[in-house]
Amino acid sequence: MMIGSEWDGDMLPEWEKFLNRANRTKMEWETFMKTGRISPDSVISAEILSSWIRCRKRGLNPYNEKPVVCSRDEIEQRIEDNYNLLKTAAPLLQEMSESIRGSGFRFDVYDADLYLIARFGKKGIEENLPRRKMQLGTSQREMDIGTNATCLAALLEKPIQLMAYEHYNVIFHRMTCVAVPIRGADGKVTAVINADGYCWPMHKHTLAMLIALRRSIEHELHQNEGQENAKILNKLNMEIIETLDSPFIVVDRDGTVKLANKAAHNMLGNNRKEIVGFSCETLWGNRNPFMEVLNRKKEIRNGEFLFQLGSKALRLRGTIRPIISEEGKLQGASGILMDNLKVSCKNKNRAERKAYYTFENLIGESAEIKQTIRLARETAATHSNILIQGESGTGKELFAQSIHNASLYKEGPFVAVNCSAIPQGLLESELFGYEEGSFTGAKRGGQMGKFELAAQGTIFLDEINSMPLDMQVKILRVLQNKAITRVGGSNEIPINVRIIAATNVDLWESVREGTFREDLFYRLNVITIIIPPLRERTGDIPILVDYIIKKLSNQAQQEIFVEDAAIKLMEDIIGRGMSVNWKMLLREA
Repeated sequence: MMIGSEWDGDMLPEWEKFLNRANRTKMEWETFMKTGRISPDSVISAEILSSWIRCRKRGLNPYNEKPVVCSRDEIEQRIEDNYNLLKTAAPLLQEMSESIRGSGFRFDVYDADLYLIARFGKKGIEENLPRRKMQLGTSQREMDIGTNATCLAALLEKPIQLMAYEHYNVIFHRMTCVAVPIRGADGKVTAVINADGYCWPMHKHTLAMLIALRRSIEHELHQNEGQENAKILNKLNMEIIETLDSPFIVVDRDGTVKLANKAAHNMLGNNRKEIVGFSCETLWGNRNPFMEVLNRKKEIRNGEFLFQLGSKALRLRGTIRPIISEEGKLQGASGILMDNLKVSCKNKNRAERKAYYTFENLIGESAEIKQTIRLARETAATHSNILIQGESGTGKELFAQSIHNASLYKEGPFVAVNCSAIPQGLLESELFGYEEGSFTGAKRGGQMGKFELAAQGTIFLDEINSMPLDMQVKILRVLQNKAITRVGGSNEIPINVRIIAATNVDLWESVREGTFREDLFYRLNVITIIIPPLRERTGDIPILVDYIIKKLSNQAQQEIFVEDAAIKLMEDIIGRGMSVNWKMLLREA
């Protein structure tokens, strides 16, 4: 039975559009539950599909409607730990819930661990919804209840909306859920606010309303830590600033541009006549260096920055400092930037670290490989970390390079590291670098590590499953703090780098066996890309053979043929899971 029978309503264009998408996602969900795959032209996003894959690997039952609830004592402790948040958010949420009374929506507040700590709004006619019956302390963690907006908002650190069958568990299949993360003064997610209700009628403005609500709550939370914006501007002399040929920008604690000289408008305005009054995230994306400095409250001196200006990327060097009041409170940040980036000899190696493959180099027409490529293309446009899984020889680095070259990080370097090829004793210094004199044989002046070399670009950690547990802890710290510390050093070095990890084993099995940290698994596995082996797409063998033969013919400057019988033999051997000596087969052919 299609989803249309579950709601009453006139067949208006908006209803028809909703119904078509709902039916499509229902079929996608049912297909995935049976096969573990979806169609190549699926409407399911990369973030949702990756969550589905994780849930399936964990063996979660999509029909289990029994929630996970913490104890009463733990609930009380969690509420107490979040007293300031609830005190700040309660008036705003209560007012908002009153304004949408009768809409069928209500607001839930979850702590950083995604346990329900407060609810706002009356049940009204929707009191029969399963989610309305949830009690305080109910978990919305992916590992407990499957794909949902609350867990994805926390994991992706951005607002997100899920409708009906985009949820993994059937308990949410008649609902639409919208969630936004709330950040603390340190920039980390401290809570998630979720609004949920029936899928129909659609409430298009719920997401925008929650985003505005998030800004209000965060502003109230951070207000006591900063002072009025005028105090920032009083410290600056506009006449001196305007004489600078380089862009000079001042932002407040929330990342809103409060001051920018003419050079900044010309270089970073992205065709805007005015950038003052806009947030850094609106102007240059959510990975811009000003927000990095604000979140970390630490200076970035003589760093390289990548500013995303629409479809273009601008690479600059400069220094951005936090503005701290006499009382030690963070008020904002100021930065001076330089155009025409001069790459020093020290940085030439980094500039020359490139990814050479693109999606055009990926060969195959099977449904399996098309789905994988579609997912990878969609993922490339995000900032999320990626885990690529596939057997040896399936082309994991080929995919990683293709993603890099189609991403917002393409102007930066691509640094590949095989974690199993580096001795354990040297792995930390290879990844994080070292200071002079940190150990016997250390180079004079120290050395940059792979993470520093990959700054503003992508680092590809191949065979991540072979990384020892003590190094996993340090990688997790890098992901949390967005900074590294060199071996023998004490200063944290901020980095902006995208991580693509790869493994030829089932990493969740490694988690279950205790050889891989579960928290790192989730940090790396924001998006999952599973590359199918050739035996699962034997229809691509003739296409691959044709490509290889043409390449060999050009190299040998003579035409090479492979008989159809040889190709059939390959298909038979590979389809049965046997290995093939391609060079020998081609030579004999």
